[in-house]
Amino acid sequence: MAIQNQDVRRIAVAYPDLQGNEMKYVTDCIATEWVSSQGPYVKRFEDAFAEWTGVEHAITCSNGTAALHLALVAQGIGPGDEVIVPSMTYVASANAVSYVGATVVLVDSDPTSLNVTPQAVAAAVTARTKAVIPVDLYGMPVDIPALRDALPQGAIVVEDAAEAIGARVRGTHVGGHSDIATFSFFGNKTL
Repeated sequence: MAIQNQDVRRIAVAYPDLQGNEMKYVTDCIATEWVSSQGPYVKRFEDAFAEWTGVEHAITCSNGTAALHLALVAQGIGPGDEVIVPSMTYVASANAVSYVGATVVLVDSDPTSLNVTPQAVAAAVTARTKAVIPVDLYGMPVDIPALRDALPQGAIVVEDAAEAIGARVRGTHVGGHSDIATFSFFGNKTL
């Protein structure tokens, strides 16, 4: 049976909420020519986000993929290194590993939480494992302290917390237990 166009309704993943000062701030950015990666609004956002999440620094990037890529570069991950990535994630996690020339090691995700587990990570660790990118999928945060126990000494945790802004693990905001955490404000995210 063919579906007619009039029978199809669009269901958006998220709707923008522009009830506050958004238009005023965007207009001010354009009027003062601060429409790129710097300026007073970016600095205010970075400072407020760092304070809210309880971390020392927050740095903005153009998108979540760029943030993951930058995080791996900052930690010296590159050719010859392996990075463990969950199989249930957006392709950005694996792409960032590929961008730095490291090897992606996919591990299955838990069917209940949809997250990587310490057991799956431990089973995938080799002498070349330098990092893991746990993904807080659909607002379900990964228990990073438990995950750390599965990693070899010196391996880093680059948490993709894009979908769990506001969630906490053991009383700490997501990202607070990781070496580096990335967030995203794309339209389908919680904030």
